[in-house]
Amino acid sequence: MRRVLFILIIAFAFSSAVSAQTGSQFCLRAYEDRNGNSQFDSGEPFITRGISANLLNAENIVVASALMDDSPNAAQGVICFQFLTTGQYSLTVTSADFTATTPDTFTASIGEGTLPTVVEYGAQRSTVEPVVTPSSSEILPADQRDMLQRIVLSGLGTLLVVAGMIVLGVFIYLVGFRNRAAPAPERTPTTGSIPTVKITDTAEVKKV
Repeated sequence: MRRVLFILIIAFAFSSAVSAQTGSQFCLRAYEDRNGNSQFDSGEPFITRGISANLLNAENIVVASALMDDSPNAAQGVICFQFLTTGQYSLTVTSADFTATTPDTFTASIGEGTLPTVVEYGAQRSTVEPVVTPSSSEILPADQRDMLQRIVLSGLGTLLVVAGMIVLGVFIYLVGFRNRAAPAPERTPTTGSIPTVKITDTAEVKKV
């Protein structure tokens, strides 16, 4: 009963367009099948985006394509292909966001001037697996890991030795430069063995 009412609603929604042009409709209704029972149950939401559909004719040639995001009836999870001539058609559904719980290909014979043919597509949201980055122990075998550790330790030891030599060299340079830069002690000038002349002895000449 619910499906009949839905078909009548679709037919009424496009009645004005159909009256202007001949042909019938092939419609898809997509819903989120949360319990995975491949049936549209009460409370399950419609899929309103992330769905694309291709319409193929009897020769398996794609004659039309549509996106749920661009559908005027996306709020009801509906994509419709209109004004189809009489014949057999196939409708295929693809999605990168959902995994189908029902068939994703539907085939039906469309008659001109008949009620819309509606098929139901159920799907569940695809789960994205977390990307696990392998550790070094998972990438390298044991012998290569041991060799890599030895190389790393040898490199660290070399760096420590070089750093110690640099520090020692700087210390020696600073000590030597300080000794060379120290000024020589000042020397008091002397007159050798000549006694110092007193002023009182040379101030006047003694009379004879």
